Amino acid sequence: MSSSPSPATALVSPAERIHRFIDELRTRGMPIAMTERVDAMRAAEIAEYRTSDGLRTALGCTLVKAGGHLAVFDEVFDLYFQPSVAGQAARDEHDGHAADATADEAPDLANGEQAPEARLNLDHAVRAILSHGSDALARQVAEQGVAEFARFQPGLPAGGVMYERWTLEALRLDELAQDRLTAIDAAAADSAVPWPRLRLELQRAEVKDRAELLRGHVRRVIRELLVADRGSDAVAKTLRRPLAADIDISMASREELREVQRAMLSVQRKLATTMMRKQRNRTDLIDVRATLRASMGTGGVPLRVVHRKPRPTKPRLYILADMSNSVATFATFTITLVSAMSQMFSQLRSFAFIQNVAEVSDVFQNIRDPAQARAAIRDFVAANELGTYTDYGRALRQFYGAAGHQLERRSTVLVFGDARGNYLPSEETTLSEIAGRAGSVYWLNPEPEWLWNTGDSMMHEYGPHCTAAVTCRTLNDLRQFIERIG
Repeated sequence: MSSSPSPATALVSPAERIHRFIDELRTRGMPIAMTERVDAMRAAEIAEYRTSDGLRTALGCTLVKAGGHLAVFDEVFDLYFQPSVAGQAARDEHDGHAADATADEAPDLANGEQAPEARLNLDHAVRAILSHGSDALARQVAEQGVAEFARFQPGLPAGGVMYERWTLEALRLDELAQDRLTAIDAAAADSAVPWPRLRLELQRAEVKDRAELLRGHVRRVIRELLVADRGSDAVAKTLRRPLAADIDISMASREELREVQRAMLSVQRKLATTMMRKQRNRTDLIDVRATLRASMGTGGVPLRVVHRKPRPTKPRLYILADMSNSVATFATFTITLVSAMSQMFSQLRSFAFIQNVAEVSDVFQNIRDPAQARAAIRDFVAANELGTYTDYGRALRQFYGAAGHQLERRSTVLVFGDARGNYLPSEETTLSEIAGRAGSVYWLNPEPEWLWNTGDSMMHEYGPHCTAAVTCRTLNDLRQFIERIG
């Protein structure tokens, strides 16, 4: 497949386009060093600039270092090196589904003339895609749908969101997908032989994947039009968003939360590996006797310092998390991530609070999905009457009453919350008692530091009693913090 630059970038050399492409990846947060840029340029020369598939592979191998970066790489690559829309408009209908979707059959031409390209019956075509999943047909439907329904306006500085919305609404994709899912459920219910649950789930998943296939093609066609009209650099600016690990979880949309959840798996693996390596390689304690004994051979000069053999001890971790609406989403992600690494701790107890405190260790024991955990916590909060308004002072007292007798030097207390207590008593002396018994107390606040101590925030009262109080808003923030305490 050949790659055709848009008119707005036609005068840009292939090498300059690659440099702009890499600059955009760095702007979006992908870590790309100068040596990796040089490697990418060399790989591109071998792959040949005009070969789109080879160029994608060459640049991907030299620039992408984590699975969470692949979606960003693909999006930006399509902006800078995508094939032209015109080159995609005519295609062979290799699977026959497009022919079934045309409004009228093309007449036979005895004189050998080519028939004009048939217009699709879009309603029929969308149903065919949902049933059979034809990629070629999905592309054709996307091109015709965008041409008919997107109301594209050249020169308009838009990111394409409205064009996509108008097209998908006109195609009735969500409605037809739901009809297909209902038909599958009905077929399973009416079957003389009961369907295995796995079969039903797989068929439903296929419909959703096919709907996403068409949605993706519509999005790509619109972006191709935008790039052809305004250039890759301008369109890239309108589409910028942080990497999944850098998304502010408390403010994330449902789609962004799904991205964060996918990124959480790799973060969990990295954390587990890092913490195990730290425990295995700790040599920070000096063995004084062994060092003095070794110095006898050098006249008492300790030329070789002997460290004690590491005897790693698993810490005891206690989590106290604010589950009020303002911070509950991030708190759920925090507890889910830490609970998934429970083998790293000799003891892990988790407590949730709003006005009252309740232990939720069992709730997270077998749940590794933040969405399921959020629903479980919501039900737990309703069933246990945790209250409706946040009271940090009361929560600290109840936590100390429930777990204070277990706190000792190996204990780490992790408090997650914005410290906004509705102007109720802070009970900072209780936090001081907790800190006096535990080895360390850390406060993770989802608010930026410049908002601390404004309004009803009590961070200025709690901060002095903590080993550290830090802003924690993203998966990267959380990863760095856990590595720090591991």
